[in-house]
Amino acid sequence: MCSEIILRQEVLKDGFHRDLVIKVKLGESIEDLQTCRLLIKQDIPAGLFVDPYELASLRERNITEAVMVSENFDIEAPNYLSKESEVLIHARQDSQCDDCFQAFLPVHYRYHRPHSHDGETSIVVNHPDLLMFCDQGEGCRCFLRVRKE
Repeated sequence: MCSEIILRQEVLKDGFHRDLVIKVKLGESIEDLQTCRLLIKQDIPAGLFVDPYELASLRERNITEAVMVSENFDIEAPNYLSKESEVLIHARQDSQCDDCFQAFLPVHYRYHRPHSHDGETSIVVNHPDLLMFCDQGEGCRCFLRVRKE
């Protein structure tokens, strides 16, 4: 059905407050991408957190469309007392690329236990799940689910 899908994640900024940008380039097999909606399910590792109040503010200002799936987690808790969480993000079409979508998510580092190494800690952000729906007209609909492996 669909040709190659390219997903790229970039982390912007330095320090404890960063931005995760997810870019998706779809193949050319879908005729009218204007009818498509792309939903991204991103797992957030325990070493990071997403502030639900910040997301609400960004939605109000139409900067990003993201919501927390996980409930009852403490944004103040350190890494070793935290759990992984999930965020759903509606990706928007990229105005600079005809068959591309892009999503933006602010992420924040949690405090980690002190250690005697070089003072740096690595956190791995896995690839997200992609869910796409396209309404191609006359009852023809395209559903696509791409899972990380």
